[in-house]
Amino acid sequence: MAGRRLFLWVRLILARVVRSSTPFLRRLMVIFGACLARIREVVAMAGAETGLLAISLIVHRRLHALERALWLGVVLASVITALIISNVQLGRYFTSPTVISVDRDYRGWNGSLPAVTLCYYDHIDSFKANEYIQEVWNVSIIDEDYFYFMDFLYAVVNATAGNYAELVKFAEDERFDSIDLYEMITRVDRPFEQVISSFDANFDVHVQMVMTERGSCYAINSPMSTVLSGQPVAYELMPQPLSCQYGKQQCYIRMDLYESTGVLDVHSPFEVSASEANIVALHKSDEITASFKVLETVASKNLRQLSVAQRKCVFNNEETSNLKIYSKSLCLARCRAVMALEMCNCVPFFYPYVEGPSCNPAGFECLLDFKWPIWALHICKCPSTCTEIEYTMQTVKKSSWGVKNNEEVVSSETATSSFRWDLIPPKVRLRRDVVYSFEDLVVSFGGVLALFVGVSVMGLVEMGHVIIYNLLLDLFTFLCWMFAKVRQCYQKGNRKSVANRIHNHGLEHHHQLEEEQQRLSLADTAELPPFDYVN
Repeated sequence: MAGRRLFLWVRLILARVVRSSTPFLRRLMVIFGACLARIREVVAMAGAETGLLAISLIVHRRLHALERALWLGVVLASVITALIISNVQLGRYFTSPTVISVDRDYRGWNGSLPAVTLCYYDHIDSFKANEYIQEVWNVSIIDEDYFYFMDFLYAVVNATAGNYAELVKFAEDERFDSIDLYEMITRVDRPFEQVISSFDANFDVHVQMVMTERGSCYAINSPMSTVLSGQPVAYELMPQPLSCQYGKQQCYIRMDLYESTGVLDVHSPFEVSASEANIVALHKSDEITASFKVLETVASKNLRQLSVAQRKCVFNNEETSNLKIYSKSLCLARCRAVMALEMCNCVPFFYPYVEGPSCNPAGFECLLDFKWPIWALHICKCPSTCTEIEYTMQTVKKSSWGVKNNEEVVSSETATSSFRWDLIPPKVRLRRDVVYSFEDLVVSFGGVLALFVGVSVMGLVEMGHVIIYNLLLDLFTFLCWMFAKVRQCYQKGNRKSVANRIHNHGLEHHHQLEEEQQRLSLADTAELPPFDYVN
């Protein structure tokens, strides 16, 4: 019985709710029907303007509901397919719009000769070292600590990014904490006194002292090495490397060394010395002739229109990774320097172009504890350059002409060595080009729309015009209706307020008349003669 009563109560409550909300639901259904009819009308107009029969058939009221549903499914499937294919084309444009092709038209090619970075075995000029020790620490060769300071100079000058353990021995000596190691190296380093010659007698081959991760060296025919000095330089003002026309000139550079030996690193003129691929050891009385194969990668002019993320490479004159002039080897070196700065709050003197406090021997002890830069080699990643030149040593001819009759050796005062490097004319080079440009993307969009939707850009513009025009028209009509309603309510309120004021004024006037009549009756009564009472 209790459950049945509860059911009856719920049924009664629902019936009352439905009865009370029926007018509201009817009004809501009327509004919904009007909106649906308006949408159907606008869609029909858009289909008529664009010539798309399928859109008009969807809202055609004389067709069967199943037929209209079929046309709706066809239109939705076409639009979804067009969107999927367009998304694929857009992804291709943003991820892989470039291609590397092989260029074989080698006749008339011009190329740059390789750069060479010369690092002496014996960096220190003894006379300059004596002057420096005397000036900074006031120690002469007869003092007991002279050789201690000389050992410190040798440890600094011979230090490299991969081997600086000798510096750690001086970490606890506070006399070295305030020494600028880079400035010290530049003052005691041996000068470049070699002779450079080339096939072009009128060209002055650029030679500059640079600080690399191998220590103080001299860069020859290497414009990119000007960045290593730490001085601001514009890419347009950089010296150009020696170039030649393959097949028509014998492209070579020769360097004669006097009283010096060292290690030679042959690399691209638009990179800095960083790899171990083309290392040549040059000793006294050695005459070395090396021939190099060259594989060059050039870039088309259209490649600059793409972003770095699209082409996955950087041009040398583009600013990125906080470098005004970019090269991959320079970017990797800077990354290692920044990691050293983050770990030990100092920058090794191998990187004068990186801002930050320079490391003293105590700072190098900190770097050694962190095993820098071994793990940094695997963390630092930099994009390649769009134009690359890779040199591979093909042949090496080495002879020692300081020996006479296999017995007599020319004295060290006159013994010289030389190194000549030349190029083998290439017949193949690589070219980075744009295979899918923005124009191709627009054309693909147009083809997809025409194939699956059957509409052009003008059709889309017309459809948008019809929809926006009718939307604004309906919005304007709705605002006018709202304004009329508000005005009507305002006028009705004014009329009520005026009637209330008139009614209140009448009541006040009526009360005033009654009070006046009452005063008059009292006055008349006061003027009557007194009554005589008769017994």
